[in-house]
Amino acid sequence: MAAIVAAAFQVRPMPRQDGPLEPSIQNEVDHAVDLAEAWLARQTNLVAAARSNTTNCVDAARLFSTNGLTREKIALKLISTQKGEGWWIASTNAAPTRAAVEILKGL
Repeated sequence: MAAIVAAAFQVRPMPRQDGPLEPSIQNEVDHAVDLAEAWLARQTNLVAAARSNTTNCVDAARLFSTNGLTREKIALKLISTQKGEGWWIASTNAAPTRAAVEILKGL
């Protein structure tokens, strides 16, 4: 009887913190990065400040409050806050979008 009950439920291992992202999340990450990179490519009037080193892990983590989150939660948080055109935080400043892309690529 126990074998029948056990067979009725699929057992899926928990995702590993250091393993690859779940395929559906990885698909969303790839889409978000593609959308952001396309938006960045369309920007023509970037100020020098937007090109400064904004991908410092401490700055990016503070900007998006990712400290202490799992990789999946970081991915979902960033994906859910991306604007439809592909940017994050402000369409007039490419720095947050560059930082978000670097974080997503690092997952």
